[in-house]
Amino acid sequence: MTLEELKNRACKNGFKYCYGVFLQDVKPPHLIAKRTDSNNFIADNKVYKKIEGIELQLTTDKISLELEEKIEDKILYDVCWNKTEETYISNEKVWNVSYFFEI
Repeated sequence: MTLEELKNRACKNGFKYCYGVFLQDVKPPHLIAKRTDSNNFIADNKVYKKIEGIELQLTTDKISLELEEKIEDKILYDVCWNKTEETYISNEKVWNVSYFFEI
């Protein structure tokens, strides 16, 4: 998967999506992607395969297992991912869950 494919899958499945940060206020639910690190395959001082760590953050105004399953089954179906537990951000009154994977 590429970042462009991630964007296309998110939008195709009805999610508001951006890479980095929304430039305007966007009501939940929405997805934000960002790079976290790289784990490139390197040998002989050369990068042979670029591997980017990605965090995909779901923000909702209430916990929704249906949305999480939609992300897992329709967007991240072909990548190995790990997920954080739901976290409530009280000053914004939203829930957050993040998916971590490599592309």
